[in-house]
Amino acid sequence: MPARDIDHVVVMTRDLESARAGWEQLGFTTTPRAVHPFGTANSLIQMQGNFVELLEIDDAGKIPPMAGGFFSFAEHNRTFLDAGGEGGSMLVLTSDDRDADRAGWIDAGLHVYDPVDFERKAKLPDGSETRVAFSLAFTGAPALAGLGFFVCQQHTPEAFWKPEYQRHRNGARRITAVTLATANPEAARPFLQAYSGGEAGPTGNDGCYGVALARDRIEVVPGSPPAIPALEIAVDDVEAAAALIPGAWRDGPAIVLPSEIANGVSIRLVPAQRSAQ
Repeated sequence: MPARDIDHVVVMTRDLESARAGWEQLGFTTTPRAVHPFGTANSLIQMQGNFVELLEIDDAGKIPPMAGGFFSFAEHNRTFLDAGGEGGSMLVLTSDDRDADRAGWIDAGLHVYDPVDFERKAKLPDGSETRVAFSLAFTGAPALAGLGFFVCQQHTPEAFWKPEYQRHRNGARRITAVTLATANPEAARPFLQAYSGGEAGPTGNDGCYGVALARDRIEVVPGSPPAIPALEIAVDDVEAAAALIPGAWRDGPAIVLPSEIANGVSIRLVPAQRSAQ
């Protein structure tokens, strides 16, 4: 099975409008607020082929419970927020065929949930509305308990991706890496390889290793409880991005935005040409 890539990362927030304002101050463009039929609302930070999903609870009365083989996206994120506050709650990879990916996970021995299909309204840059549709497959592993993992197959990419939303003052181009923390990185290795279709590299002396995706990568580090502590985002010009963000600090050729100003997720901005090497 070929390696997948990062589709998006869910960042759970208590106040979506406040989160949108904060990320916009960091130089990102956010999409208008959109409402899911299952009790959550989101705003996206679309880049070139992947995105950050800022999420809040919109209507708790519409949240379906976890039940048998049904994975409730909204209930997972409500539980995540209640347990640990804001932060990265889910890693989502790309899919060209949700059903085939789910079947592959079953063959690999992963725990899988019932497939989910849904639609929602999306506001276009000109203010008009369209509908976007997705097919999802969910999985998970004890070594990464508390985090969510799924693939997303888009059925309306022409309605979803908009150049006006993909232009950012800080020059953001793409999420190129996601960091996962777990108390037992080696226990997570078989799951992450099967989930992503990627190849995990050797473990370093620090207990860390990487999982190579088609273009992107997953960085696995020791840490407890399981978390998504950091994202790496490629930008056109690190110096220009740094000028927009007084709270950032230097890390070699990159700058780092602390988690306190990005809803619980640290962001490492790297030169776009370096991230592509």
